[in-house]
Amino acid sequence: MNLLYSIVLMCHIMVGSAALLLFWIPAINRKGSLDHIKFGRYYANTMYMVAGSGMLICVLVLIAPLAIHGHDLERLSPEQARLNIRLFALFLLYLSWLTLASVRHGMLVLRVKQNRILLRSVSHLALLSLLTIGGVSLFGLGLWFNKVLHIIFGILGTIIGSQMLIYCWRRRIGPRQWWIEHLGAMIGSGIGAYTAFLTFGARQVLAAAGYWQLFFWAAPGIIGAVVIAHLSRKYQLEFQGK
Repeated sequence: MNLLYSIVLMCHIMVGSAALLLFWIPAINRKGSLDHIKFGRYYANTMYMVAGSGMLICVLVLIAPLAIHGHDLERLSPEQARLNIRLFALFLLYLSWLTLASVRHGMLVLRVKQNRILLRSVSHLALLSLLTIGGVSLFGLGLWFNKVLHIIFGILGTIIGSQMLIYCWRRRIGPRQWWIEHLGAMIGSGIGAYTAFLTFGARQVLAAAGYWQLFFWAAPGIIGAVVIAHLSRKYQLEFQGK
């Protein structure tokens, strides 16, 4: 189990590092340019691998929490250690699902554009529904066990998932609304990736920050939500004027 975990984790770190860098190339290139399209596809494919490996890692931890991470929590009782490890794994599992759903939705929206009936496939609606239901569940876990990150991302994931579902079923959309939806979904995937990096990959560095680490962990979600809202309003006004 530990060997499989180590192998998958190493692969996850490698593709995750590439994804964190690739995120910015289509972001800073002119929208619709060849570089934006090409590197956007590279980013999406890399993020699919990140999400898949991340979910596998979390499942392994949920199955054998003490075998994989028990050495990090020696001062706790086995029951408390098992609970803490699994709660953190569930949080990262949800981030992986958020990343997967956001990337798939963003790329699918770009492909179908105005023909949104193609977004109403059983697989895609199930993906978004689980994101929304999972957000509510994560929020509940956060309240029950007093986990701030679970509460924040439970709310954020519920909002993102429900908004994507609403987009799929809306009777009409505005001019180039599909572009705004694509933009928001891809930024949402970046929120998941950078949050996972800060909460898992950089937690040893941030541990010295004490309670301030909660700020760094929540920052991608909060900043990303503000950026999505700002850009959505900006492009809505721009497209309506054309």
